[in-house]
Amino acid sequence: MCPYALAVIRVFQQIPMCVGRLRMNYVPQILLATLLFCCANAHTVFGNEDTLAEESSQHWAFQPLGNPQPPDQVGDWSDHPIDRFVRQKQVESQIKPEAPADPRTLLRRVYFDLIGLPPTFEQIEAYRRDSSPDAFAHEVDTLLQSPYYGERWGRHWMDLVRYADTAGDNADYPIPEIHLYRNYIIDSFNADLPYDLFLREQLAGDLLAHSNKDERYAEQIIATGFIALSRRYGTSPYELQHLVLEDSIDATSRAFLGLTLRCARCHDHKSEPLTMEDYYGLYGIFASTQYPYTGSETYASLVTSRKNFVPLEPHQNVSVAIQKHQQQVENITQQIKAIRSGELGQQLAAAGERLKELNEKIQSAETTGQEYENLQQQLQALIVQRQQVISVIEEKEKKLREKLPRSDLPADLPAAYAVGEGEARDRQIQLSGQPKDLGEVVPRSVPKFFRGANPVKIPENHSGRLELAQWMTNPDSVAGAMLARVMANRVWQHHFGTGLVATPSNFGLSGSPPTHPELLEYLAKQFIDSGWSVKALHRLILSSKTYQLASTLDAKNFTIDPDNRTYWRFARRRLDAEALRDTMMWVGGSLNLGRPGQHPFPPAESWGYTQHAPFQEIYPSPHRSVYLLTQRFQRHPYLGLFDQPDTNTTTARRTSATVPLQSLFLMNNPWVQSQAQSLAGRILEHQGAVEDRIVHAIQLVYGRSPGEQEAALWRSYLEKVEAELANQNVPDPDRETETWTSLSKVLLTSNEFLYVD
Repeated sequence: MCPYALAVIRVFQQIPMCVGRLRMNYVPQILLATLLFCCANAHTVFGNEDTLAEESSQHWAFQPLGNPQPPDQVGDWSDHPIDRFVRQKQVESQIKPEAPADPRTLLRRVYFDLIGLPPTFEQIEAYRRDSSPDAFAHEVDTLLQSPYYGERWGRHWMDLVRYADTAGDNADYPIPEIHLYRNYIIDSFNADLPYDLFLREQLAGDLLAHSNKDERYAEQIIATGFIALSRRYGTSPYELQHLVLEDSIDATSRAFLGLTLRCARCHDHKSEPLTMEDYYGLYGIFASTQYPYTGSETYASLVTSRKNFVPLEPHQNVSVAIQKHQQQVENITQQIKAIRSGELGQQLAAAGERLKELNEKIQSAETTGQEYENLQQQLQALIVQRQQVISVIEEKEKKLREKLPRSDLPADLPAAYAVGEGEARDRQIQLSGQPKDLGEVVPRSVPKFFRGANPVKIPENHSGRLELAQWMTNPDSVAGAMLARVMANRVWQHHFGTGLVATPSNFGLSGSPPTHPELLEYLAKQFIDSGWSVKALHRLILSSKTYQLASTLDAKNFTIDPDNRTYWRFARRRLDAEALRDTMMWVGGSLNLGRPGQHPFPPAESWGYTQHAPFQEIYPSPHRSVYLLTQRFQRHPYLGLFDQPDTNTTTARRTSATVPLQSLFLMNNPWVQSQAQSLAGRILEHQGAVEDRIVHAIQLVYGRSPGEQEAALWRSYLEKVEAELANQNVPDPDRETETWTSLSKVLLTSNEFLYVD
């Protein structure tokens, strides 16, 4: 058969059966579209193995890490290694960089970048007055030591690991314990935990904890919340588990290595050196892992309990308590079973037999007349009698089930939503990704192309997660090089708004090439040489003149490089959802900078969420936005409006949409109004004339003093608002508050407040 026809059939067959009706109703259209696609993308569809292998062997991201040296300094602009790489590209494009940013702009920029909050007016003025050459470096060090740094950069990581406070099953059950993983992320960034260890703990922290048994035992257990957070599906425990494992593989490969492995579930990857054998080699590793179960619709019906959470103390310390708890569960379970095997069960069985006999007699041809009527009456009476027995049995079972603990661990034993070792064994390929259509068994391993001549040896009784983590974080391997490049690019992306690689979770053949390949290689090498220190990477990037440029627009440069790919200026950008909310509360004095505990979920014993009545809550909080409740089914009403990441999948880069609803929210939402009122209260607390209060307001919100003309405009605005309120007969005490609230709201919704230059 023609290879084009084979490709059409193959692609057509891979259309999910869940859209089967659509597939059957539109067969001609789908076949035609598929054929046109195959013709236009023959190389990709047919997957020429020789060509793909050659391209992969030469692909920049699949090479061992190099050690490029910065090019020679061009002129006297800067001898910083980053600037030398950047300036070389600018010279090639005949572009000159913008002037340095002014002190206020630069300090505001680095504050938002590192802690997600603005500097105060007093901090800006102190920085202005500091003429020492290391003034900016001192500010950077101060911010990196702030506890708010981990909250800011922990939130970036939470986007990647699809953090959510719910499981994603058809009732979206809560996970009260997952806040421990959130706190682990924040604390790890604050402590500058070496990035390679940070990853090993998230993939195999339980195994490290069992072997080390040191003071970080609990943290290492909690770290595996990364795997445990994989999206759940269905109604019962571990339903559609192959999709849960797919999410684990996808998040691991994209977030850590910048590889899109998901495509290899159903067929060999068409544009990357990844095969189905590679996918199911990793599948076996995660399938040999025990995932926790927080609940689902069957939990609501008392059929199942929460189970397979991991204690935060070594087994020998808690084994007695767990055995006692399990014995209690077993005793009640046996009592439940005894109901149906005892006298009531015998009555139910006897009634069932008698029903069968009566039905057979009634249906026989010989039964007629009065005998038939008698049998019908006996049948109805027996049905009532049997139902009465069933009701008694169910009532007794219900009372006993209500006594059953809702977890397989004692209620007072601290535990984490984490993973442990399961039944270690290799798994079969699922043909076309269908778990019931199985092929050959694939040994647990890492992708063949990237392991090279050194195969990863996984002991027979191990899942392979520790071996996977060790392979991935080996700096001398291709995987280690990819790991360093991907993270270096992510840090650059969050400082500049876009990465050196524009597709931050796709470094493969189908991804974008780096704009500055030697610079990315240099950053990755410095990252590893620093001991995988993320904070050292910050210091290196932030100390460059490239980072410290103004965001002003030069017409000539813009004509040559409108996308700023040569970094000739700093790209202005809007505050993200968390920074915007936190800053509104910060300047108004309503932000609680403490760390909250877990969300105020109802007691687990009361959970009765179902597909038709899923868990849905918001839980307003005065704390920083990183601590807000995020769900899989329901987007937060504020965060979702301002580009909250999808908690069902790893998010490498958020969108930055500008839609009318955002403006309407800022204009009309009661929460924004309450922040304006809080800010107005702070302004009115300041003693002095109206002019003094205007100066104080601008200093609070913008971190600067207003000029004379600007102050006059604000004075005029206040007079007009006050006059309008007087016309509306608003009493004097309320009139002053409402007047300053109006001004506060204008300040909080202005572009100068919403954007970072």
